[in-house]
Amino acid sequence: MAKQSKIIHETSYCKVYEKVSIKDDDYYSCIERIEVKEKRRAEIRFALYKDTVRGDNRYIPRILDVTEMQLLELIKKAIQSKIFSDEFINMLKEELSSNKKS
Repeated sequence: MAKQSKIIHETSYCKVYEKVSIKDDDYYSCIERIEVKEKRRAEIRFALYKDTVRGDNRYIPRILDVTEMQLLELIKKAIQSKIFSDEFINMLKEELSSNKKS
């Protein structure tokens, strides 16, 4: 996974290092690079946040449902923001390339 940078948010569960999002009504669909404290490992999290009355975003612990176009937009933002490691991107390219040949 990509190198750890500055922590942008921290909870008792994890540290959030990078985050990209797209807005749909009052909800933000996100891809985040996190470190799970208990497991002491970096992970990618697909998350959902909702605007609150106070004007902040609240994490919604549920499955992230997005259209294919929204997913593509999120993935493009995540690649541009270096949420995914170069190693992962290269493996993804290889997988996509090998699927074209099949």
